Amino acid sequence: HACVCGRRRRRAMAAAAALVRGAPVLAAAWAAASLVGGAGAAEASSMFVDVDALPKSLSLADGFRVSLIRPPGEPANSGTKMLVNFSSMELLEDDEIATLDAYDALFEKYSLFCNGRWLGAQVLQDSQDLMYLQHITFMKKPDVIIETGTYKGGLTYFFASMLDWIDSGKEGPAQIISVDVHNPDLVWAANWFCPVCVDCIRPYTTDVWNRRVRFVQGHADTEAVYNQMLNHLYDIGIMRFVDQATGEVRNGPDVEVVDGQPSASVSLAVDPQKTVLVNLDANHEFDGLLKELLFYAPLVSENSYLVVQDTKLDKIWGTAGPTAALNRFLSIAPAGEFVVEHELKFHAYSQHTYLRRAQVTVPYTHFLETMIALTRAQKNS
Repeated sequence: HACVCGRRRRRAMAAAAALVRGAPVLAAAWAAASLVGGAGAAEASSMFVDVDALPKSLSLADGFRVSLIRPPGEPANSGTKMLVNFSSMELLEDDEIATLDAYDALFEKYSLFCNGRWLGAQVLQDSQDLMYLQHITFMKKPDVIIETGTYKGGLTYFFASMLDWIDSGKEGPAQIISVDVHNPDLVWAANWFCPVCVDCIRPYTTDVWNRRVRFVQGHADTEAVYNQMLNHLYDIGIMRFVDQATGEVRNGPDVEVVDGQPSASVSLAVDPQKTVLVNLDANHEFDGLLKELLFYAPLVSENSYLVVQDTKLDKIWGTAGPTAALNRFLSIAPAGEFVVEHELKFHAYSQHTYLRRAQVTVPYTHFLETMIALTRAQKNS
């Protein structure tokens, strides 16, 4: 579990301690904390803020950079709490992190992810991560969610039902494009990876699935499936052809085709007016996930999110896995392109890593082309 440790955590706790001693650190916040402990009406007015006047951030993490904590030295049954301008992920002590790591080991040992449920469907998620995923989905209201690793379809169904409830105000229904080597119908009744849930629904037979989900069968880290993904994105209006000289959008019939491929004068690009969310949960080994990241992460739109699932596995397995692959991907990204937002783990626990695409400075092809060039250079050296 990545968290802010060392100097920054000590600064956070020092600020909290100073507040308890009566120093003018977060003085207005202490008035609110006093109210929790039994302040009178005269003190209550200082705790209210003009919420509508506050600026709204494009980063969802900003909403969780404040915590309500028990002051140092207060007994466990004390009702006194204080506000500090740090996320819970920044305030965790080493022994508390160790407790969460131990739970991680138990979660994997007993395959507790198999016990997740959503509206009658088996969904392989920790319940806290489902809360984070619903928050991102609701707040960003994506036009499309790219998902790798369909399995029995539980998380796909979760995303589809979320999108069905959200009135995005956008033209056309939002879609999920989900990829897996197996059709969910093939594995639904199999004691493979997870036990069969005998009282669960088949999510891939639901009405919302039929209206919202496009399923692509194949290995997510192959070029053939990647090209199918691009075709689906073009078909639903997420991607479009752009004239490289003028920047003008070109309609399909107007695009010159040479040897079965679009002319070099045009390029395929994500429509900047569309919101694309990407969730990767197929490969967990280094090589396979790195390919997924190179293919699909660059399709994330500006200020939307990339979710890389099960990044805790490197530590549990003791080998390079999802976190190592993500770090390799980030090493070839322009500075500030993708930002890890640990604060989104607002319950201080998660299986995954959440990243916001803070800016789009390169085309989606940049990452794959860069990795190919680096690989060739290494072979020639």
